[in-house]
Amino acid sequence: MFGRKVQVDPRVTRAARRQSGSPSFIESLEGRQLLSASVTHHAVHSHAVHNTTAKHATLKHQTASASTASTGSNASDGGVVNTITFTQAPSAVQAGLTTLASTDSLAAPTSTQTVHLANSNGVESYTLDYTSSGTTTHITVDQTGKAVNAPVETTTTWATLSGTAAGSNAKASAEISAIVTALGLTAPASTDTVNVSTASDGTVTYSVNLAASSSSTESEGAHVSVDSNGNPVGDQRLPFSVLPAAIQTGINANLPTGATALAATSTQNVDVLTVNGVTFYSTTFTSSGTTTTVTVNSAGALTSLPASTDTTFSAIPTAAQTELQTLATAGGFSGTIGTSQAVTAYAEGNGTTIYSVTLSATNGSSQTVNITVSSDQAGNATVPPNGGRGHGCGGEGGGDSQDGFAGGGHDFGAVDFGLASFGGGRFG
Repeated sequence: MFGRKVQVDPRVTRAARRQSGSPSFIESLEGRQLLSASVTHHAVHSHAVHNTTAKHATLKHQTASASTASTGSNASDGGVVNTITFTQAPSAVQAGLTTLASTDSLAAPTSTQTVHLANSNGVESYTLDYTSSGTTTHITVDQTGKAVNAPVETTTTWATLSGTAAGSNAKASAEISAIVTALGLTAPASTDTVNVSTASDGTVTYSVNLAASSSSTESEGAHVSVDSNGNPVGDQRLPFSVLPAAIQTGINANLPTGATALAATSTQNVDVLTVNGVTFYSTTFTSSGTTTTVTVNSAGALTSLPASTDTTFSAIPTAAQTELQTLATAGGFSGTIGTSQAVTAYAEGNGTTIYSVTLSATNGSSQTVNITVSSDQAGNATVPPNGGRGHGCGGEGGGDSQDGFAGGGHDFGAVDFGLASFGGGRFG
């Protein structure tokens, strides 16, 4: 068997812990409404969405001319299945890993070589490990076979970002300045450091730590992050007035019945949360005893926050059914998964849904264990969002959880792939 048992370490984000007059948009809202892209809910799940602060680390990618690849084990102690063999990986993943191994002068993957699964910050990843003379090499691709790279982490100064020469960004600096004024923070000095994170897709995020001024409500200061278009990102609570026009328009265009449109200068709080590669902007309206939370994305379009729901095996996509059956059989499950078998569906909020099922299986020691296998809607083997076994440069870790999801992940050792940590395992 290839299952690995994962210890879950649930955590709650600052957004879920806030205790203000405006209810958190993540907590359970019994008897209230949540306005989303698909449906108006009267009760929202009570899971807390987890978002990890950026660590600004660099992936150390080492290669060796001769190496030994890790291979799968026939023993399983149950838990979340977070490894598969190379032949069980999607064809695009196999091709991508083979190409990457060749590029790095590594041995071609073998059919039984272990592929580690992870799913974090909206990226489903597949990793092979190689070791040689004290050197460990990890090669990683996503479900399309594209190489997964850590973002490039650099720094600049506030003078450069807010200037007009190379390295400046008027939208980003203007938004940071607006947030500083609105929150009563100390304005950044010309020499203050601005962290710049450039993802492999070209997305750029600017972050700066600012102290509280005497008039600030943020007694401990604030960590302010915006993207290159001036959209706030990360985990922040900001007044409506500082949001870009598209977000303001989107919220006002989707007001619940009886609510009054917010003025551009409104100080009503809006929760900002970046998770699974998407940033959500949520604010709450109360009218005639009904509380409704409106959530939009950076374009102002209605969107749904990550959520988990219960369904049955017969109701999920055929591709996911097929993959789950294949994974279950390989993991020691005997028979056919029943049509009424309970399945947990994790909607990530980025268009991807992960389906997980827990089944009774027999391991190599003839012991009965419970295993959890997962697939996305396209039939790619994966794990639930975030969480799992730390593995790699940082060593073994207990694992984080996102939205209460237990997963099996691959940790690259204090490597951060964006605003949410990539790799599932707790960073060592």
